[in-house]
Amino acid sequence: MLRSLAGEGTALARQILSAVDEMTPPQRFAAGEVIGQALVESDHLPDLKTQVIGELWLRDLELTAWRVLNADRRSDDPAGRKAFLDAWTSV
Repeated sequence: MLRSLAGEGTALARQILSAVDEMTPPQRFAAGEVIGQALVESDHLPDLKTQVIGELWLRDLELTAWRVLNADRRSDDPAGRKAFLDAWTSV
């Protein structure tokens, strides 16, 4: 993630957002179910429905990709860009 904030990984972030955006609601539901099942089997997660866990994972994936793209935006104000990156990485 931190390397992405330095401008790496934007192509992958765009592909991820594009792929998720093209999913129909039934495809997203099915993906969430499969992902959730895999996470339940591999981690010690609280007793949540697999669909809920999968949907949370998909949302996290989308948000991470969005943050990578947002952080890569070129700004006319280098100090403003640095302030944004500093604030984002301190969270």
